[in-house]
Amino acid sequence: MKLSVIVPMYNVRDYCATTLKSLAFNARGDFEFIVIDDCSTDGTAEILQREIRKVPGAMLYRTPQNSGISATRNAGLRLASGKYVAFLDGDDWFAPGYLSRLVDAIEQLGCHFVRTDHIRVVGKKREVVRSPQAVRNTPLQPIQSIMPVNASTMVDYPLVWAGIFDREVLASRDLLFFDEKLRTAEDRMWTWRLHLHTDSYAAVDLAGIFYRRDVSTSLTRIPDERQLDFIPCFDRVAREVAAHPWGPHIMPKVIRTYCAMMAIHLDRADTYEDDVRALLKSRIAGALERLPQQLLDRTLDEMGEKRARLINSVRDLAVPEPRPDDADVRYLPNNGRRATWAPRPGRPNQRQNPQAIGVTA
Repeated sequence: MKLSVIVPMYNVRDYCATTLKSLAFNARGDFEFIVIDDCSTDGTAEILQREIRKVPGAMLYRTPQNSGISATRNAGLRLASGKYVAFLDGDDWFAPGYLSRLVDAIEQLGCHFVRTDHIRVVGKKREVVRSPQAVRNTPLQPIQSIMPVNASTMVDYPLVWAGIFDREVLASRDLLFFDEKLRTAEDRMWTWRLHLHTDSYAAVDLAGIFYRRDVSTSLTRIPDERQLDFIPCFDRVAREVAAHPWGPHIMPKVIRTYCAMMAIHLDRADTYEDDVRALLKSRIAGALERLPQQLLDRTLDEMGEKRARLINSVRDLAVPEPRPDDADVRYLPNNGRRATWAPRPGRPNQRQNPQAIGVTA
């Protein structure tokens, strides 16, 4: 089999028929489509059972219990037999013939993975979104596309469905599966690991996947504790970078991206449930304690007044000692500062920093 496409589905009743139709428009004798219903409760399962028969090469599975996006993708990856793998979310769709062009791209370039542009869909509006890599159709070293610190790079484009990946290479390097402990931000972790541990990739001028941004059931719009998984995600990224030969060079990018994510979540904290808001602040406080403090200070100096103020607003909250199962998050020296959960007096040196193609849905 040449290509396996993993398609997780959960409560996408209004969209899944379009998604399956787009698979049919991309079918080939050496393509397989692995559709996995993660115990939908809104009628999605009934539509899938009826429509899947219209898709050549498609197989439908159902998880025994609702497991989340990481576990559902992993279930599909375990069933996959293709040399290459691609992903599609249950509310998005492919342009006709897109997958054949995608396979052609990775085979002609001979890379471990290829990244593409995509088409953002908001209502009836369509907008092509380019990946951050300006050099196109040329094999590059993934690790050299992590930097620079102060610009959007390929690790800031963690859209796993915008590309194609050599399944056999990823499996041989223990990079194939998603971290099932992460209910969100799993794609960020996966993308960082690809750039740290593979040898070649390319960005290509191909935009044939349509990504819906206005779906009310999207995880990015659910204000519960799952939103906080960016914290264990970046803790793990930082540990892996710290252990990498390029670690000292790359760590400033990790800290900058981590702090940017913290600022985004703190800025919208009022949209979260009360208990989630409290958890957000306490967990960010703990994460800040674990970071190399001089590098953190320098990062905040460079991030601008608003984001630095948001982060400093929780930086001086004390945090409890980690539980035994949290011990592995201490990936870098943290100066031993630990206390019980309570407001802490401001530090003497506390800073106030100034500074398209295809199918229509």
